[in-house]
Amino acid sequence: MKKYLIALLVGCCAVWSSCSDENKVPDIRPVAQGEFTDERDGNTYGWIRIGDLEWMTSNLKYAEVAPYYECRYNLFDSEMKPVVSHSLDFDFEADYEKYGNLYTWEEANTWCPEGWRLPSDEDWQKLEMELGMSKKEAGSEGWRGKQVATLLRQGEDGLGMNLFLSGCVMDTGSWGAEPFLSFVEASGYYWTSSENKESGLQSRTVWFRKIFSGYSTVCRNYTILDKLMRVRCCRDAGK
Repeated sequence: MKKYLIALLVGCCAVWSSCSDENKVPDIRPVAQGEFTDERDGNTYGWIRIGDLEWMTSNLKYAEVAPYYECRYNLFDSEMKPVVSHSLDFDFEADYEKYGNLYTWEEANTWCPEGWRLPSDEDWQKLEMELGMSKKEAGSEGWRGKQVATLLRQGEDGLGMNLFLSGCVMDTGSWGAEPFLSFVEASGYYWTSSENKESGLQSRTVWFRKIFSGYSTVCRNYTILDKLMRVRCCRDAGK
């Protein structure tokens, strides 16, 4: 009996060790970092260099119209009215200060500062491969890249990307006439500039990235343009 228990414990330890190694988060740091000030509105953003790209370390705030929590054109008609609603007592201005603005895909493609751009799907894949994904995995759909989301969410004590769980605005469909802000502190949704022309849908579709609080992986998927998402701008290294 004692020999059996010892063997069982040794086996358990071996499995635990294997799982522990598999779940270990790699220590990856940026090769360079700095700050950038957007001359249009004075907002300052940190940036990090990973591979041959530099990424902002907070979400874009710029808007040529009033911030979304005050008044923006509704996604589904041309009337000027609040673009988001929430059943709870929600401080939209504080959300803007912490998580930046929310953009339609067309706005996201237009409003990055000079020298910066809305990342393409390829740009995101390059970043993900620098953080451990294979090329095949990076090009696949759905949740991929064990511990890559963990790295992307790290602050200054790690990678420094600090990718936020900052939600998105989507259509309420049959539940109401207005879009609503959802999934803040649960998921993060980020536009890419790349269309998916092979989706098979009649509506225009584009690739986006999603992270979720309970997952260490990153979701690559596509969507129609009925949403507002956050934006992380990037640029070629050394610009």
